[in-house]
Parts: sequence; structure tokens; C-alpha cells
Amino acid sequence: MTKVGIRERKKVETRSRILRSAVELFGRNGIDAVSVEDVATHADVGKGTVYNYFAAKEDMLAAFVIELDREALRGFGGLARTGTLAEALDAAAWRLLDCKTGYQPFVQVFLARALTSPALHRELTEFQALLDAALTDLFDELRERNLVRAGFDCAEFILAFKTMQLGLSSLWAMEGPPYDDARRMTRLLTKALAREIGS
Repeated sequence: MTKVGIRERKKVETRSRILRSAVELFGRNGIDAVSVEDVATHADVGKGTVYNYFAAKEDMLAAFVIELDREALRGFGGLARTGTLAEALDAAAWRLLDCKTGYQPFVQVFLARALTSPALHRELTEFQALLDAALTDLFDELRERNLVRAGFDCAEFILAFKTMQLGLSSLWAMEGPPYDDARRMTRLLTKALAREIGS
């Protein structure tokens, strides 16, 4: 039992080291200028070890973006405790975009890769489960404050929010800094969603 724990911990540490090395190199030199071999050298592992964890360098970028989103979800607690329904939805939607500031090229690769890479399926599925749980908690907090229309289904809210968020993420990634249109559309769409679900 202990040996399995140590082995798993080493795998997690190796994957994390590869990912940190990739992000550092991509950020410094640009995505196209960095090879898998460069990442392996920087992480002090063999090229084959990198491929044990990531099918391509694009998968490294996608995994990093998912990590940013996971971190953003940790801050969801309390977003619905104050303010209006629209403000709470706006805070949640923008949090999932703002956490990626400084990594716009990574998000562009992530969006393309998320739709085409079977290697990311497990990681994306796990993240979607975390997102669904965070959105359920958000919805429950809003309902406790009587901001949600009676009988409105949480599953419907989650689907609407995630569909909206995909469009906003695409706009954000295409637009680039200072993200004025993405910010404006986030406010507009969350107001529309609030009107739909509000009491």
C-alpha cells in the first residue's frame, strides 16, 4: 500500500515538473519555438517520460489551462452571498476568464485541443464534474437567498452557464488584452441569464 502511494506521488511530482517546465519555456520563448525535447531537458527527464504524461506539447498547455480553471473554482465559495443575482453570475463567469490573464495564447491552443484530443478526455471530464459541483453550490446559495425563480432546474442553469462560458472563453481568447468586448459581453450575458432564472 505504501509503495503504491510513493509511486503515485512520484508520478504526480514528475507530471507537475514537466508541466511547470513547459509553461516556463512556452511563456519565455513562445509555443512554436519550444519542442518536447526542450521541455524534457528543462524538466530533467527523458523525452519518452514526457510522452508518458502528454501526447503532445499542446496537451501540456491544455492541462495547464485546466489547472488555472481548477484554481478559479476554489474561489467560487461566497460569490453568491452578497449582491444581486446578475452580479453573482458575472463574478463567477469573469473569474473563469480572469484567472487566465497572461496566458491568452495557451487558451487558444486549449480551446482547439479540447475539441480534438482524446488524450485530454479524462482530465476534461474530471474538470467538468468539478465545475458542475461548483455551479450547483452557487445555484443553491442563490436559491437560499430567494434570487432564483421557484421550480427553476439546477441542471438547466448549469447547462446554460457552461454554454455561455464557452462562447465567452472563445471571445476572450480571440480578442486579447485588454478584453473590453469580453468584459462587456460577460456583463450583458449574465444579466440575460439572471433575467431568465430570477425570481
